[in-house]
Amino acid sequence: MPQTILGSFGGEWFKVATPEQARLLSDPAALRHLEPFLGRTLGAAAAAREAGVSVERMLYRVRQLVTAGLLTEVGQERRGGRPIRLYRAPAGFWLPFHLTPFADLEAQIARHGRPFDRLRARAGARRLAELELGTRLLYRDQRGEVHSEILLPEGQTLAQLRQHTVGGDYMGVLWLDEATARRVQGLLDSLREELSGWGTEQAGRRPYLIQTALLPLNPGDREELLGPPG
Repeated sequence: MPQTILGSFGGEWFKVATPEQARLLSDPAALRHLEPFLGRTLGAAAAAREAGVSVERMLYRVRQLVTAGLLTEVGQERRGGRPIRLYRAPAGFWLPFHLTPFADLEAQIARHGRPFDRLRARAGARRLAELELGTRLLYRDQRGEVHSEILLPEGQTLAQLRQHTVGGDYMGVLWLDEATARRVQGLLDSLREELSGWGTEQAGRRPYLIQTALLPLNPGDREELLGPPG
């Protein structure tokens, strides 16, 4: 059995066996419609409400997922009028890479990350507009490091801004020694552990986008070495 990274799993794994199953499980739109059924029994209308899509769109995807063998009709719920068909998907999927439609692992990562990239840009732009922050600064500091950042309101520090707002992002290519890289890795691991269990919608909470990455770059590759501009 595989060792999970972000949580624990005690159910049975469904091992993907066909390219069509792998294609659907690699498609964020299809996954959005499948997710409500993972390890649960639901009707299409209830799943549509949870996924935030129309019942018509959910029914189309249900038929597609049933045909592919990823979703199974398990019974009906009796009520006045037409009974509700109930569906269930396995609680866990094991997806071998060789069945996916991706040319290589880089293409797979780029495809899976695209929705988060769009979400980050949209949410980040909305927050900057709310705070009336739009001017960017690009400069080299006294230590010789180049920075790109948002111009803060006059006379206000980042700490003061944080007192009445939550959010922001930071990324960059940094040169770390091994001890520092391992310490950062430990901090990220602790953060993931602290955030475990906060992925479910509940009253009194609002959603936040959280992204972390710590990956070794190739110092001989100038494109990786410099990173994206700005």
